[in-house]
Amino acid sequence: MVKQADEFDISIIEEILLDAVNWMSKNGLQNQWNESNVKWSNLSKSYKINNFYIAYQNGLPTSCMALTDYDPVYWPNIPKGESLYLHKVAVKRKFAGKGFSKELINFAKKLAISYTINTIRLNCNQHRHKLRSVYENEGFKCVEEKIFFEKYDTALYVCKIND
Repeated sequence: MVKQADEFDISIIEEILLDAVNWMSKNGLQNQWNESNVKWSNLSKSYKINNFYIAYQNGLPTSCMALTDYDPVYWPNIPKGESLYLHKVAVKRKFAGKGFSKELINFAKKLAISYTINTIRLNCNQHRHKLRSVYENEGFKCVEEKIFFEKYDTALYVCKIND
């Protein structure tokens, strides 16, 4: 089950994202996330609480994502409302490999259709091949690889939604 977050879910979102940060750090994986930028005080500069969605299993939070309808940093030429943008997809390690990323992505696709939006876009680390495979297996196609902020090797992905 996926539900839209509210202000009572801030600590859950931070916990899920911090779990991902700790796992990536422990495993030496390149990423733009760190302990401070997954705290709500930083997240709230770019997201509203209702941009976040949390997946649950048996009442336990397993994973989260943020969805927006505008991303001027990575997709400056796409007008607001023309696409949905997937951000901050994270699965708690104890729930990894159990289909929660797929569940969140499918939820995003259904939401896009309900808004009559036919594309979902995302960016991720260019060198995270397993992560990229997750997105590619869900229909995302890499449309560009480039460096952002002179240090982040980034892959830009688009998924066309067929309703």
